[in-house]
Amino acid sequence: MNSHNYATSSLFRRVLRSMALRIALAACLISALSYYYSYVRLQEEALANLGKYIETRSQLESELFLGAEANTKLIRDEFVRRYALLQNTDVSSQFYHLLKQDRDGMWRVRPELDDFEHQATVAMLPTTKHTPELMRQVVLAQQVLSQYGPAYRARSYDTFIDLNVSDVSLMYLPKLNYARNGSVDDFAEDLDTELGALPERNPSRSTFWTGIYYDKQALEWMISVVTPLDYLGQYLGGIGQDIPLEQLITRTNTVNIPGTHNLIFTRNGYLIAHPDYMGKIQEHQGKLDMRKISPAMHDLYEAVSKAPPKERFIESPDGRNWLGIVPIKGANWVFVTVYPKRLLEEKAAWAASMVLILGIIALAIELGLLAMVLRKDVALPLDRLKNAIRSLAAGKTSNQLDLHRSDEIGELARTFNDMSHTVQSHRLHLEELVTDRTQELATRNLQLEAANEALKYLNQEKNELLAIAAHDLKNPVASIQGMASLLGERLDNWPPEKIKDRLDGIQLLAGRMQRIISNLLEHDALEAGSVQMQIEVVDLDELIHDAIAGWRPRVASKQQTLHYTPTGLQVRTDRQALWQIVDNLLSNAVKYSPNEQRIEISAQAVDQDVEISVTDHGPGIAPHEMNLLFKKFSRLSARPTGGEHTTGLGLSITKKLVEAVFGQIRCESQFGQGARFIVTLPAAEVVAAHLPQA
Repeated sequence: MNSHNYATSSLFRRVLRSMALRIALAACLISALSYYYSYVRLQEEALANLGKYIETRSQLESELFLGAEANTKLIRDEFVRRYALLQNTDVSSQFYHLLKQDRDGMWRVRPELDDFEHQATVAMLPTTKHTPELMRQVVLAQQVLSQYGPAYRARSYDTFIDLNVSDVSLMYLPKLNYARNGSVDDFAEDLDTELGALPERNPSRSTFWTGIYYDKQALEWMISVVTPLDYLGQYLGGIGQDIPLEQLITRTNTVNIPGTHNLIFTRNGYLIAHPDYMGKIQEHQGKLDMRKISPAMHDLYEAVSKAPPKERFIESPDGRNWLGIVPIKGANWVFVTVYPKRLLEEKAAWAASMVLILGIIALAIELGLLAMVLRKDVALPLDRLKNAIRSLAAGKTSNQLDLHRSDEIGELARTFNDMSHTVQSHRLHLEELVTDRTQELATRNLQLEAANEALKYLNQEKNELLAIAAHDLKNPVASIQGMASLLGERLDNWPPEKIKDRLDGIQLLAGRMQRIISNLLEHDALEAGSVQMQIEVVDLDELIHDAIAGWRPRVASKQQTLHYTPTGLQVRTDRQALWQIVDNLLSNAVKYSPNEQRIEISAQAVDQDVEISVTDHGPGIAPHEMNLLFKKFSRLSARPTGGEHTTGLGLSITKKLVEAVFGQIRCESQFGQGARFIVTLPAAEVVAAHLPQA
């Protein structure tokens, strides 16, 4: 009996052990293959993503330098164009009206005209001869720099023009009165930015970049770009900008693919940005040689330097990292992303571990199922046979092997079958209840999600509104407070005209605040549908004439011209809404059109409609920003040419007003060549024909 039990137990365990060994070997093999396959795929995906990342960073970082080069070339071309027109022109009266010699001998802008926050400053050495050519160059340079300097303020620290090396230095720097803060010795010193524009130093007359330096006055890293200034082959000086690098360095050190780090260095090996070496870079004043930091940095520089120009990925010399390499155009720097291979190994190991764990779980399930099959098909039949044999040995009959017996086991089977039907019935009923409750819960979840999305949208709108109000009202309020305080202190000392100038400034700022608040309230009213339109026949010539009249002072200040040819057309619309539509479009055209440009307003009948168009010759609209044009709070890359203020609501309000009077608005623009806004309204007689008869 014991021998029989041992044999039965041995067979059961031997089969289970044999199957477990085979399944375990298969799981290990699959895990190894999974690790290899995962590593290869992850490496392909990682390098593809790294390629997109470094190309994007190359475009992003190059934009700063290429834009600065374009700025200085644009100022140079404008200077040369105007300088050609000034030849043989006597500007001595303008020169001496603008400049005055100070006690230290330096010639600077007269104190009463010295508005360094809005105009370029001038510093001319005492020894400089006041020739007619030099006076023309100084007057013209001050005018050009005062016009173009504010336009480039967002991306540069300052904009400057040096004439005849260091004889005359002009700079637009609203943070500091550059000319008055320097001494004769300071301006007499010949700097690299001045000497680099000389023909003997720069025979190709190309734009050049200096090395980086830490500006103790601005408390940030800088780099300078200079474009030589010549006229008819004669050297005049150089035009340049000082570009802050704080954002580029911070972005390089903090914005990266998780687990990686970035660095930037010059082609000759000087480190610009690295998350671990910014302190040393500052100690060496921007001249930290990578080849002298550590052997690892030396090897990295050598590997990148020897890589083919178009190669984007190489392995590090120690074989532990992938190096993503792209150039930063303009400054001729190199951007490198160090991608450790261990990141791929960890991901591949994790994937293989999951396969192995799932294999072990599958092994346990399969062994359990195998044990159930062995027990049912081997162990239980043998046990029934053993009981039958024992019954026969006892002299008793047994029907245990009869599959159709009607004893207690059969009754138990029938009872179990009845019980199974009962359980099935209860289960079906329970499933129906669960289905109903699930559907009800899903419906409520959808309602909650919709309400939550609505709340998120309203909260976002509230945050945008608060941000606009806080940002756009802060500066005017601060300026009004500062002007009022200054008036209180200097009321008894200042002449009436200067007091009036400050009061005019306060009135201008207050008007700006009123326009901001009016735009916000009006946009809110339009969205709420609380604006009632009074439809009537409107004479276009009269309305457009009134709208143009309100803009003539601003147009005259920018030396622009407004042109409109009367047409005699009429539309049926709300007069105030149409006036505001035309006023907003004129405001947009005046803001973004350069000085001395023509703005055209026209109207024409098209089929049964009237098209009103406002055309400017400003920077135009980038193709990728066209879908943002009429959205609220949207501020595009184009900037007002005269420093005007914008809230991002004008065109959104215009679109809602046009739609409220049953019209349409669209924009046609070629980037860099201006924009044309077209409003389509029903003609007066067409609208009248569709009105219900009284």
